[in-house]
Amino acid sequence: MFKRRKRIALDDPSLERVKLTPQMLTYDQFASRSRSQYLPYVMGFNAADYRSEAINTDRLGFRLAYDAQGRPVSVGTLEASTLSEVNLLVGASSALGYGASSDAASVASRLSTHDPDATPWLNFAGHTFNATQELMLFVLHAHRLPKVRRIVIMGGFNTLVMARLPEFIRGDLPPFYFCGDYYEKFDEIAEENGAELPPGKLPKWPAETTEVPPVSQTLVRALQDTMNCLTTWKRLADSLGAELTFVLQPLATWVRTPCAEEQKLFNELDQISRFGTWQHLYGDISAPTVAEYYADSLANSCHDLGIRFASLIDDFRERPDDEWLYVDRAHFTDLGSDVVARAIHRYLQ
Repeated sequence: MFKRRKRIALDDPSLERVKLTPQMLTYDQFASRSRSQYLPYVMGFNAADYRSEAINTDRLGFRLAYDAQGRPVSVGTLEASTLSEVNLLVGASSALGYGASSDAASVASRLSTHDPDATPWLNFAGHTFNATQELMLFVLHAHRLPKVRRIVIMGGFNTLVMARLPEFIRGDLPPFYFCGDYYEKFDEIAEENGAELPPGKLPKWPAETTEVPPVSQTLVRALQDTMNCLTTWKRLADSLGAELTFVLQPLATWVRTPCAEEQKLFNELDQISRFGTWQHLYGDISAPTVAEYYADSLANSCHDLGIRFASLIDDFRERPDDEWLYVDRAHFTDLGSDVVARAIHRYLQ
């Protein structure tokens, strides 16, 4: 779909990214597809038993979070705990805490720190997940959980990105990141076993050059995919006696003009990206007007279902212009994660 650029070493010490956000080198390694788990039903998930100063996961791949007393907790360590009640932070990389300098600085850990009832928050997020994968992950691991008091789903952007894929990829079910590889390999296996694929079989990925759909169509698709999942989430939460909240993540381009540190990082990321600038990749869905329409649509639909909705966009717009909140356009600094956690608690209360 996009012409690849010459690869630049992401650990080059001259990069602002290395100077300002050295933890991102660890996240580069963590997110490598050579380390990802390929699991049934959710396709891929976080690397299991990953150890580093910035991010650590348990035997299942869930990131460790810290409770109000500074004790690590995760889905995969619950068997050895005496917790009677937990809260869940569900989502993709922003909820995972991609960019935080440590597990203790992630959104989930900050939620525990600021929780008025001292109820631990579990990090229930997966890197590059869409709304459907987030739901499936819960279905697969719900049996491991004690009583769930609150479920907060923070996301919106990944599902919006996936809604821009052309019809030959989308089909009748929501697509997922790297699904082109899956489709290609499935075709190869089918052919090896004697299948005669139709002339209109899926084009090779990423050679397809089909233009993205109009923004209005993308927004309708993303809203539908999100609400289909939230409808099921609502039924599950009601059956568990849990409060359900959907939070729209505050993408940097939806919020404000970048501060000095953010501008340096964003400019450099545009220069070293192998696939093109952010504007080239996601410019059509990066405008504040798109975010406002998206937020209004989600708010109305959540209201109709009886689901609490919160958009963090205005919360971030109210922050001082010189605060450094983002390590890239989608992920937060430690300060940004704390701002997110405090804002979520205000909505919950």
